[in-house]
Amino acid sequence: MTPKKFITFLLIFVFLFFLFYTIASLHKPYPIANKTIVIEKGTSAQYIAKELQRKQIIPSATLFLVVEKFLPSDRQLRYGKFNFAGWFSFMDVMHKLTSGEVVTNRITIPEGYTIRRIASLLSKKELVDYSKFMSLCVDSVFIDSLGLGIHNLEGFLFPDTYYIPYFADERFIVKMMVDNFFMQWNIIQPKAIAFDSLYKIVILASIVEREAIYDDERPLIAGVYTKRLKENMLLQADPTVAYALELNRISRSNISYEDLKINSVYNTYRYRGLPPTPICNPGIQSLIAALHPQETDYLFFFAGKDKRHIFSKTYREHLKKLNRI
Repeated sequence: MTPKKFITFLLIFVFLFFLFYTIASLHKPYPIANKTIVIEKGTSAQYIAKELQRKQIIPSATLFLVVEKFLPSDRQLRYGKFNFAGWFSFMDVMHKLTSGEVVTNRITIPEGYTIRRIASLLSKKELVDYSKFMSLCVDSVFIDSLGLGIHNLEGFLFPDTYYIPYFADERFIVKMMVDNFFMQWNIIQPKAIAFDSLYKIVILASIVEREAIYDDERPLIAGVYTKRLKENMLLQADPTVAYALELNRISRSNISYEDLKINSVYNTYRYRGLPPTPICNPGIQSLIAALHPQETDYLFFFAGKDKRHIFSKTYREHLKKLNRI
């Protein structure tokens, strides 16, 4: 073998060895001791590479930039908050940064919460500014952008468990909840209906949500309210009075006789028909109950000691059952 061929062979061998070593090292796991990096939207790959190397999440910023250049269009770097703890290879790090495995805040919004209570819960978790969240929920321009012709979003912030990403602001979170409402709604009511009809169903569902404890009672409670509406009777729903009091910053564990006199359009002891808006954000079972109320001859009910409801067809029968408690 001539010296020239030998040198060429040696260079090829060194190159292949280096290539093999580099590829192998990309997949070799190494320990990372609980490191976090925040990537803001618009951050350059160069800055990300330097930060990853500085925090000892990757061994080489240069290698990161080389690999990043060959990423397919559907596997680009994402933004958000990323946490690394345990054993990761270089390619594991790349996968995490391109697959969107961001750190999220898990939070559960209980069924029957009002916008105020949701705002309070989220602000205590430092996920939103209370005032900004509340303002957004009555912002006509923002609400119109969601395709809703209403004055506030009460009833449409769907109660569920959410995983909120690091970059989420008040607008993102509210939209996420409203989108979830319509996703759930389209499951239980795939056929399109007029928004006015949908809104009335949500209002009724919100009253059922605040009245019922047990799911099996929800359709019957919705049926009683529906029958009272058809017969042009006052709904006389205690939850609507409680909501009227809450709007005046008054909280009650039990509604008193004096409370029933409050002058509010939400007081269904004084005003006929449904209240003007939902009184809370109902869950799926209450929405189903309001959408498909049970046919019934009952017109009255009250909650017993076990929170189950006792139903009656006449007021006289209702009073008799009340007196037995």
